[in-house]
Amino acid sequence: MPQWSKYWIFQVVGWLLFFLFSTYIALLVDEFSLRLVLMNVSISAFGLYITHVYRSIILRKNWQQLPLEKLLNRVVLSIFTLTALFAIWYYLLLFVLYDELRQQLNLNKVLSSCVSIFILFVLWNTFYFMWSYVEYSRKNLIAKLKMESDLKDMEIRTLRANLQPHFIFNALNSIRALIDEDPKLAREAVTRMSNILRNSISKQQTTDSLQNELQLVDDYLLLEKIRFEERLQYALHIAHETLEIRIPTMMLQTLVENAIKHGISKLKGGGFIEISSELKGQQLHLKVKNSGQLHTGDSHADSLGFGLKATESRLLYMYGSEAQFILENHQNAVCATIILPLNLSKS
Repeated sequence: MPQWSKYWIFQVVGWLLFFLFSTYIALLVDEFSLRLVLMNVSISAFGLYITHVYRSIILRKNWQQLPLEKLLNRVVLSIFTLTALFAIWYYLLLFVLYDELRQQLNLNKVLSSCVSIFILFVLWNTFYFMWSYVEYSRKNLIAKLKMESDLKDMEIRTLRANLQPHFIFNALNSIRALIDEDPKLAREAVTRMSNILRNSISKQQTTDSLQNELQLVDDYLLLEKIRFEERLQYALHIAHETLEIRIPTMMLQTLVENAIKHGISKLKGGGFIEISSELKGQQLHLKVKNSGQLHTGDSHADSLGFGLKATESRLLYMYGSEAQFILENHQNAVCATIILPLNLSKS
């Protein structure tokens, strides 16, 4: 519902209730008459009008952005001003419609009426600013969440677009060399490469099943295997019960790319990559282990490239503190581990 519609509903309903209450109180001491109705309609309509003008000033001067002390000073002054205006209008109507009551007025009655009017506008301001700040906070929260979501989507798109140019170049060179040597394998390599490119461009969802992500990794590893030949060995140890669990898209692919770029490609004799998955309690453990070592002198931040930094931030955004990313040396190899909460990873 649009913001102005909510405001007008609250305004009209609020002042209608005030009209009904005022009429009820008046009927306790007076008989029903046209002037009684006219009196209460007039003061209710005037109340609606001056509070609407007051709200326009609040919005135009952007009072919601003021520090609390300055806001309170303005609100208190406004309440006294509204009270004075309303009281003047009330007594003008009273003198016009109830001329016989002039002689019965005294200071105590006037002060009592002013106190009641003052309380009325205190209540109006309290309700309005409470509602206004709730709406303001809600809008800010939605805007913040949308901005974070847009940033993460952009990060994922950047990650997909960041598919290493040198990988594509090397893969094309490998395929070209295979065309005469092994046409069948060359055709298979072209198919695998098209799968990778199509996935990086067209996939829109933020999570996919582990099984589908493994297919992407398998396509990638086959192409890299053509380039590295015997220098690249890999093995998969995947628990069957983990295949349908959903994981962030391209996250496993990122770990494998990192393992080849920072591990295998820097070793003269090449090395191995081992990908494994298992369930531990209510958690999914995904591991990518590769030959090589992290340099002990490097800080954690320095040891992470763009892809792994994006992995950390995506996990934090999608799962909060319930997910973990660990990069460590383990038995003469580098082990990257992703731990996902099972309750947030199911289809």
